[in-house]
Amino acid sequence: MKVENGQRKTENWKSFSFQLSPFSCAIQLEMGNYDYSPSEIARIVEENDAKIIGLTVDTIPEEPGRVLVSILVNKSDCTAILHSFYRYNYNIVNVFSAPEENNDLRDRYDLLMRYLNV
Repeated sequence: MKVENGQRKTENWKSFSFQLSPFSCAIQLEMGNYDYSPSEIARIVEENDAKIIGLTVDTIPEEPGRVLVSILVNKSDCTAILHSFYRYNYNIVNVFSAPEENNDLRDRYDLLMRYLNV
């Protein structure tokens, strides 16, 4: 992990502790030990019609009293969740989503369905 402009940056999502699927995204938050509340984090995520699939808490060795919370959410688009975390003044360190797969098959299926409807 490296620090840029006061923000910790993970090199890539592969160093993240969860397995990402095409239908999930991962969010890392940094906060003080006493600010960590899993029920508050779950409430924010669930207000945006998502579920927490995984949650880990790691201490930050360089800063005693601070933790890095990693959350895996069952939505591929977590923009609304991020806006909620910003609204509640959470420090978002990283956001990861699975690389987009080739949707060529889905596009061809949609074209066939439109053709059949004509």
